[in-house]
Amino acid sequence: MSKAAIIAFVMSLIACGTATLLCANDSDSPNATSTGISASRTQMRWPTDRVLPVFARPASQIDAIEIQSLTRDERIAFSALQGRINSTQPRLLLLDARAEEGRDTWVETPTNNLGERILFVREDRFELVAKYADEISGLVLYETDVSDHYRNLACTVAGLHNALPVTSEIQQELLKHGIELDVLVDLTKLRFQTPLEIYRHLHTTYWPRCTKRLIVSANPRSRGGDLHHTRDIAAATGAAVVWLDNRNPDERTLMRMFFSDMDAGNAIVLGWYTTERSGITTASEFGIGTLPADHFSNGSVYAGTNSPIQIPPVPPKPLLENKAYIALFVSDGDNIQYAQHAMRRIWDAYESMRGRVPINWTIAPGLADVAPGIMNYYYTTATDKECFVSGPSGMGYAIPFNTLKEPGAPVGTAMAGGNKMAGYTQLTQTYLERSGLRVITIWDDATADQRDAYERFCPSLYGATVQNFQDVPSVTSSDVNGRVHFDKLVIPYAGSFSHAYRSVVDQIERWDGASPLFLSYQANIWQELKPDRIVQLQHAITAKYPDKVKFVRADHYFNLFNEANGLPWNLSMSTKTQVNANCNEKNLSHVTDGSTSTVWNATRDQNATLLFDFGEQYAVSRLHIQTPRPSIEGDDSAHEEFTMTIECSIDGNDWTPLKTFDSTMNSVVRISPARAFQFLRMSLIDQNATISEIEVFGSRVP
Repeated sequence: MSKAAIIAFVMSLIACGTATLLCANDSDSPNATSTGISASRTQMRWPTDRVLPVFARPASQIDAIEIQSLTRDERIAFSALQGRINSTQPRLLLLDARAEEGRDTWVETPTNNLGERILFVREDRFELVAKYADEISGLVLYETDVSDHYRNLACTVAGLHNALPVTSEIQQELLKHGIELDVLVDLTKLRFQTPLEIYRHLHTTYWPRCTKRLIVSANPRSRGGDLHHTRDIAAATGAAVVWLDNRNPDERTLMRMFFSDMDAGNAIVLGWYTTERSGITTASEFGIGTLPADHFSNGSVYAGTNSPIQIPPVPPKPLLENKAYIALFVSDGDNIQYAQHAMRRIWDAYESMRGRVPINWTIAPGLADVAPGIMNYYYTTATDKECFVSGPSGMGYAIPFNTLKEPGAPVGTAMAGGNKMAGYTQLTQTYLERSGLRVITIWDDATADQRDAYERFCPSLYGATVQNFQDVPSVTSSDVNGRVHFDKLVIPYAGSFSHAYRSVVDQIERWDGASPLFLSYQANIWQELKPDRIVQLQHAITAKYPDKVKFVRADHYFNLFNEANGLPWNLSMSTKTQVNANCNEKNLSHVTDGSTSTVWNATRDQNATLLFDFGEQYAVSRLHIQTPRPSIEGDDSAHEEFTMTIECSIDGNDWTPLKTFDSTMNSVVRISPARAFQFLRMSLIDQNATISEIEVFGSRVP
């Protein structure tokens, strides 16, 4: 027996023993098999309210190999190996020695809580395969002499068969190292030449067995990425891997055939496209968002870090004054590979600058699934002047209405109304709650019906910005149903200090000063406006207009706008609001700190009462009473149910019953017509309760 075979045999015994201890009695994997790690012990779960699976916590000791140690087709094979074994428990990392944030930066970040690593070098790469060979059912054989797209076909087929996609050359290397795996599917006999022919074959033959909750769009001929990025997720879930050019009418038609089988609100695309707009608008037609991920790596590891999202507290909103309020957004946060690479580099490099002035960072809500530890790094190291908002246009990059005509992307409505828009916005609400985001940046625009869907299905939404590419006249601001403001960006993609500065000065010079002015801008993070220049910009503007201008967080911006325009705003955010209780005073601030990560507990023997004093009367129209969500680890255990009586008072002495809140109901308590009062009392009698946040929305009494 060869050295590699002996290692494989010994490690198989260890692996099986470990799997028995860690993975017993858990069988929700969409494509668990009877070979290797059995279905009864698989750890990956895919709850219905998540667009990506829950992976197990990574093993305390993880094997790693640099992708630079692998050939292009070896990267295909190793990413499939990674996805298959990590679906049981994350144990394999593919490291990038050229990652701009540093090869080991995320591995060593405490919020990921990864343990010891064993690094395999190129000479030992097949020993790494041997170590896990017992968990693989066989091989899918392919060649690229006719077309590179056979890589994607092989990845798809391998994911359905718990197999490794390999070329004949790699198969021979496996045999040399004592790894004998049967060829389950031989694709080398196919002679399809064009992408259209290959993916039609995939659609006809294999797509019926693929998950319809996820599709991976990956370039099979890329040298910089795509050959291992996101393919581990595809292997773990049984997702199809495709690469169709949506500028080509025939290929776009085939892409639509894939998307038509996927349900809006229950599906996502991982990867990227031949061109941005042709791909995003095609997916948007079906209410499906895209997580740009063609350079995002090790999702099957980072998705298993499984820390509950540590939503940062929100500081009190400043008092409304007759000033020009400016919110400055940083672009490209929808891109999860940007969050993994460039954003980390920028975030750390400008640590001394961050926190000096308000900056609103776009971020992908989907990080709550695919990399909670990455999201938590930003959340736990942010200052109270930094606010996170959703990248375009919610859960996954989507373009509801396209304003820029490009090949394969006509101008006009991209996301149809009805079920498509409803599904997308409902999914967006789930991830706004999960990630604690309250503002969305929408690319490019949203029709009246689309804006209505955001207002209707996203009750936690404070507001949204809409793009203004090329000063398109049809892009306008609007207030929807007296609640959500859609703000037209003054500049949608400011690339330089001078560009932004001149625009702000021009807007302020034209301001009549009769009422507050609200201006929103988006900075292009890829150009000059890094945090240092943003700080200089804000200092220059406030120096030119002392006491007339205030840069603010996005959540404050939209609440200040609503207050200034007679719309309901979050009174719990006001510095005037006082909250008292007859018990447990220590943690009382948790109910109004803007974070659902902190909780307030009341016990049965306390008969607890919460008393809100808003400092003056407001016409209150709704309340948001939130209880903790199930943990990100997939724990579905429910908190004890409770019922709370809600009363209101004008003077704090005479109380009028208002509503009864049942913790099993939707968190939104509507008051129609709006009721004017200054005091609010919430009472719990002989009950235990856990409350993560209470928000009260009201407007000034005329």
